[in-house]
Amino acid sequence: MFGIGDTVMHPSEGVCSVEDIRTIQFSGGQPHPYYVLHPTMEKGSSTVYMPTDRGDTVLRRLLSRQDILDLIHRSGDYAGLWVEDSRLRKDAFSRILSEGNYAKIIRMILELHEERNRRLAEGKKPCASDEALLAQAERIVHQEFSYVLHLSLEDTVAFICRELQAQ
Repeated sequence: MFGIGDTVMHPSEGVCSVEDIRTIQFSGGQPHPYYVLHPTMEKGSSTVYMPTDRGDTVLRRLLSRQDILDLIHRSGDYAGLWVEDSRLRKDAFSRILSEGNYAKIIRMILELHEERNRRLAEGKKPCASDEALLAQAERIVHQEFSYVLHLSLEDTVAFICRELQAQ
């Protein structure tokens, strides 16, 4: 169970702080205890309510700095994720995002950046579905990493690149 003041990772809202735990009755249902969460990275964002009995399976504690370094270094284990057919690639990369394996997601981000750079060098536009997947993957990884490492989102990208080059 999480407590007031804890910082947690919500699968769709990202890094959130537990502002309160209170019993709430929604739409005529039974009163139930809820975590009251506020996303930390999005200014002015709405409040998120998570039933406490589901919170421990949906929410998780943030990674540590060492966890992040280990994930970055393990991302090389997943080289070769690229799928040439854009429709099959979209399906494969969407599965990777839903699995939540950060090392694979980091590798996916690198391969999407490489493809974007290759296409731009050839005078072509990046594939729209690749760009959407890249934005989603970066949001997942960079928000938590930047929060834990006390870096801006831009500096987080540079940090990951330095760590990969140091291998």
